[in-house]
Amino acid sequence: MKRDSITILILLFFGLTVHAQAGKNPVPLKLDRATADLTLKQGEEVSFSFLLKKDVYYSITVEQKGIDVTIGLKDQRGKTLQEVDSPNGRFGSEKIVFSPDSTANFILTVKPLADTANAKAGNYSVIVQSPPKKLKPLQYKALEQDFNILKNAFIETHVGLWYNTYTQFDSLCQVQKRKLKNKMTALDFYKLVAPIVTYTKEGHSAIQPSEETTNYIRQNGRYFPFLVKIFDKKVYILNDLDNYKTRGMQISKINGTSIESIMEQFLRIEPADGYNTTSKYHWIETAFSKYYLRFFEQQPATFNLELIHPKTNEKISYSHIPALNFKQYGKFVSKETKAIPNYSYKESAQLKIDTLNSIATLVVNTFSTSDYTNGRKGFKEFLAKSFQNIADYKIQHLIIDIRKNEGGEQGMEDHLMSYLVDREYQKYQYAEIPSFTYSFLDYTEYRDKKSAEDFEKELRGEFYRSNDGRYIELPGKYKGDTPQVNRFKGDVYILISGLSFSGGSEFAALAKNYTKARFIGEETGGGYYGNTSGYFIRYTLPNSKLTGRIPIIKFVVEKKETGIPFGRGIMPDDEVQPKIEEFLSGYDTEMEFVKKLIKNK
Repeated sequence: MKRDSITILILLFFGLTVHAQAGKNPVPLKLDRATADLTLKQGEEVSFSFLLKKDVYYSITVEQKGIDVTIGLKDQRGKTLQEVDSPNGRFGSEKIVFSPDSTANFILTVKPLADTANAKAGNYSVIVQSPPKKLKPLQYKALEQDFNILKNAFIETHVGLWYNTYTQFDSLCQVQKRKLKNKMTALDFYKLVAPIVTYTKEGHSAIQPSEETTNYIRQNGRYFPFLVKIFDKKVYILNDLDNYKTRGMQISKINGTSIESIMEQFLRIEPADGYNTTSKYHWIETAFSKYYLRFFEQQPATFNLELIHPKTNEKISYSHIPALNFKQYGKFVSKETKAIPNYSYKESAQLKIDTLNSIATLVVNTFSTSDYTNGRKGFKEFLAKSFQNIADYKIQHLIIDIRKNEGGEQGMEDHLMSYLVDREYQKYQYAEIPSFTYSFLDYTEYRDKKSAEDFEKELRGEFYRSNDGRYIELPGKYKGDTPQVNRFKGDVYILISGLSFSGGSEFAALAKNYTKARFIGEETGGGYYGNTSGYFIRYTLPNSKLTGRIPIIKFVVEKKETGIPFGRGIMPDDEVQPKIEEFLSGYDTEMEFVKKLIKNK
């Protein structure tokens, strides 16, 4: 039975102690003061109220301490504005970032995730944070501790030691460590360690600024008001802005800094598999304004641009272009991306059949099970129906488009492969983890003893320690699907790009090894020889509060004699890339190239 809430507010040191009970009356919260640990049981729902001011960006965090919760933000009328349940499980943070359009009271709801695997009861804490007015300086010893924790975690997990020797990796770390200075901010520290994460040459590795930095930037940062696209290492603008005719123009300088210098910096901090760069350029495109703010100017009032017309090489200059705040930038991106053809995908997968030319085009934009109705089962049903239609129409040519497929869940690529092969195949030479236990878990989502034990148990369920001391996957753990009866027997063409990553790139590698498919586009972002992914250890450094993740399963693909250099992705048989005017018009250069190949066959 639900009871009315009883609220007792007692300020103790830096914390706010709140005794919250499930009920209809919200518990009032003061901003920037964390509650003590509160208890929540299955079937309960607790709500909190607080006043938020117009156009201020607040960070609302519920720290899970033994129970998996769902949180929601509502306005005074009870309308749900946001609802969040991240895949953190029973430990870690659930976060909402919100900036109201008017000053008002808002309600936060906290309730247990309705799942039989969830705990019957557990603790949590709540804090609603205002953005900081400035970034606080950190002491050298604190920065040094964070640096050492990160470096040692990479070495312990062997991340960075597939493409580098220990001496090479340690040498870069020493160079960066000498740059540490007393009273650096967390943003300064992020800039210093980001190149180390990139140097691991593992595209699944990541590091992000602290929450303090992110909150500060949301409130105070000013953004470059343009979307960009990169072709052949040249950076082009995708939109006009008010009276500035910039669409399709090539960038030469931003506020006096050459685009070459800007891109050199961005390439140093964008991780990728091995020696690949195609993925870097694609990811930099979407993060361009964010990266410029982090690494060059946090609060520019305006931008001065020097541009080049791509056809005439005419130099064009614009001055005093207003910068955008975070809210303006979000609205700008939402509007402009809708106006650009094929900027992002709308459907997870689709099939088109051209009976006149006997061509089927199968687009698979993701292997994420959450993007398909009924998850993995739904994806397999889509494939079964698609290939049945292909068989019914006696299609001779199959185009598979994975240019936007950045991966997803393990094994999804095998479901697609099962329609292209006539026999079972060996997927990996091996899959390996560094260990079952790790010394730095106190700074991760597994800092709690129970969660650390569960993580170790999960790893032991998939790997074993072999006679040579390595931790190898159990026999049969990562195995391809049985070939389908109605497999496709005609010509196969696969469109690839730098965004073909992780499982998407792995599918391309398998198709390269076990089919006669022809590849068109650009080098895949994911490595041909494998990647490190699967399980991730997500960390938070104790002083700077930088966050990130370390992948720990090293998947080594069963390779054939392909001539692909180590550390590179799957190379296209036909390298095809659109010109900027083709991209802006919506003309699909790679797809039309394939159709001409088929027509002239």
